[in-house]
Amino acid sequence: MEAKSQVELLHQISNIVSSNLVLEKMLQELIGLAVDVTDCDACLVYLVDRHRKEIVLRASQLPHTKEIGHIRMKMGEGITGWVAQNKSVVALGANAAADSRFKSFQKLPEDTYQAFLSVPLVNAGELIGVINIHHQAKHPHAQDEIALVSFMGEQMGGAIAKSRLAERSERATRRMEALAGLAEGINEKNYLDRILQTIAEMVADKLDSPVCSVMLVDEERQELNISAARCSSEDYLHRMPLKIEESLIGRVVRERQPIIIPNVLEEKQYRYPELARKTGLASLLSVPMFTRDTVIGTINLYTREVHHFAEDEVDFVKVVASQAAIAIENARLMSETLEAKRALETRKVVERAKGIMQHKYHITEEDAYLKLRNESRRLRRPMRDLAEAIILADELEKQRPAKPSL
Repeated sequence: MEAKSQVELLHQISNIVSSNLVLEKMLQELIGLAVDVTDCDACLVYLVDRHRKEIVLRASQLPHTKEIGHIRMKMGEGITGWVAQNKSVVALGANAAADSRFKSFQKLPEDTYQAFLSVPLVNAGELIGVINIHHQAKHPHAQDEIALVSFMGEQMGGAIAKSRLAERSERATRRMEALAGLAEGINEKNYLDRILQTIAEMVADKLDSPVCSVMLVDEERQELNISAARCSSEDYLHRMPLKIEESLIGRVVRERQPIIIPNVLEEKQYRYPELARKTGLASLLSVPMFTRDTVIGTINLYTREVHHFAEDEVDFVKVVASQAAIAIENARLMSETLEAKRALETRKVVERAKGIMQHKYHITEEDAYLKLRNESRRLRRPMRDLAEAIILADELEKQRPAKPSL
């Protein structure tokens, strides 16, 4: 292979990468380049899903709208999986389906083609994905062609890694801005319901979710209750509480770990399949909220279609869950503080009222308390209200002008 060919190819790849295309469009441009270079009949690109240790179809020359993102293989599975696992090239000039490693997908007509060249996409020794070149007729792969596609694989691996890094950085920036706004709201606002609703709406917006809910644990009943939600269906907001021991989301509380459900309609433990169908829900990500070592609730995120949650998406919801737990803890501590303050104020008012009654009726402190308590029960009024009435009457009595003596 001539050096000039590599230089021209590198220049074309550089132009594609520097054009600021999103990953999907960049992959299509790179596939177009691969087709031009190899004169193939079809080209597929698979990218690594590190979280699930799989490779997933992400782009193709032929239209595969339903298959993109859904055709997956484990490392070592099929020729593509073998190439990914071993970071080695496989070149089959004829009858590719006869290879013992071959795995067929009925929805991919490329599997019926004769020739198959599969090359790993690598960046700095790290596997990024696999590119597959298909020819319908027999096509012996010359060494120059294999070397050229391998060179493309190296360059494409670096380009894809760079694009992914840029996208992750941009998403991280947007989400950190959202978290900064959330933290500011937690510091400025003390209204728990409003904070939780803000969290549900923010997470739904950032991850394009049709439904995002915040559920809190009821320790006494061992249930999860919806405390806030952003959703398009009123039915979702009025769901009955979920038993922690019996429900799918209850697993998050029991196991103290996030769960990812690819399709809730296929899970027997999911309690509301009809609602999911009506609302159009597919995948679920549920993350626990911790206060110290206790799970106090969950943040639950749904998607419209079957979706694999990327590691950075899961991490983002974890950080939000941590912030939400802080907000809930602060609100509860504030509520307890206010309650203690009210109790202390009530005690002071009752003590003062008892003193007035002792002086006025010449009774003991215990008798004054019993008299005040019994009157509170009879009138079904709080003891503090009666105590304040006694204090007010005493102050008015003291303000009356004294009767003139005769």
